[in-house]
Amino acid sequence: MEFGPGVLHRLADMCERLGVARAFVVASPSLLRVVPLADLLKRASGDRVVTLFTGTRPHVPHDTVLEGARAAAGSGADAVISIGGGSAIDLAKAVAFCLSREIRTREDLLAHRASVAASSRGADAAVVPHIAISTTLSAGEFTRIIGVTDTVRGVKDIYEADGISPRGVLLDPELTRHTPRPLWASTGIKAVDHAVETLCSVTAQPITDALAGDSLRRMLRHLPAAVADADDLHASGQCQVAAWLSIFGLGNVRMGLSHGLGHQLGGRAGVPHGVTSCVLLPAVLEFNRDYTAPQQRLIAACLAEAIGQPADLGAPELLRRFIGSLGLPTRLREVGVRRDDFPVFAREAASDLVGSANPRPVTDEADILTLLRQAW
Repeated sequence: MEFGPGVLHRLADMCERLGVARAFVVASPSLLRVVPLADLLKRASGDRVVTLFTGTRPHVPHDTVLEGARAAAGSGADAVISIGGGSAIDLAKAVAFCLSREIRTREDLLAHRASVAASSRGADAAVVPHIAISTTLSAGEFTRIIGVTDTVRGVKDIYEADGISPRGVLLDPELTRHTPRPLWASTGIKAVDHAVETLCSVTAQPITDALAGDSLRRMLRHLPAAVADADDLHASGQCQVAAWLSIFGLGNVRMGLSHGLGHQLGGRAGVPHGVTSCVLLPAVLEFNRDYTAPQQRLIAACLAEAIGQPADLGAPELLRRFIGSLGLPTRLREVGVRRDDFPVFAREAASDLVGSANPRPVTDEADILTLLRQAW
């Protein structure tokens, strides 16, 4: 992993170390409109780019994954490079996964879901190398899971396997100048979500507590400055480091309902990945209050220091105020979610692998409906 202004120039060295000769690039379409990506990556990679795939779509629809996998196979690529936000990174992870397992149909893809017994999938194969160049703060470049939306069922499925994580990561704040500020802000809240649910996890441990706590304080301090000024590379770089720290716990602790319900809110209702955390995390903290009181006191203290308001307002209210100060929504009704959809969300979230470890046990769909009403 390399981080800091100008580290994009290390791409060729990273390709050399990983034995990359022919790279299939997955890029965020919005980035293409403001950056000459083809020339930039050709130079930075040492002329290793063979195809630039620009079909990235939010929430990684399964048909886009299959389209990318076919294009990558046809290009003769021996590696994947992603550049852009979480959707581009997840798509690249999925393309690399499909290449390694010769997945070309929806049925093949569904057979590899994390919810399918491993014995039915056969042995894991090695995944082709993936180098991620991130321009948002969701931190998907550090995880071994993929969220892919099956558009037939309208459900976001989770895929998980050894080797899915990118083999190399470049965090260059110079590239983040082009990230729209609302997207930068909302994905920053997604990183806050990682840190908060790590601290509140039923499987929390001292190392992950330390990293999540540092991530939370760092993000709360620097995110407002980076949102206000895209040219503040110090603030943007600190946000990137905070996002990196926020995700360390994911392989060691289990997340709660903000992540579990957020998967379905994104896949079924089309709410942007970062925005799901904006509208769900405060309500999840309220829902879990009696089960995470010591952790919420720590979170409230961090928020109070960041925004200069009393800690006794509590973590949920202080978090809503911080999110609102960035110009972001804090309620489901602000992002077009209808109350009529709550039963469907509750049913899907009740079976989500991530939400099953929520600090307050979820006994039935009625518990999730209670949370959704709190978030409304």
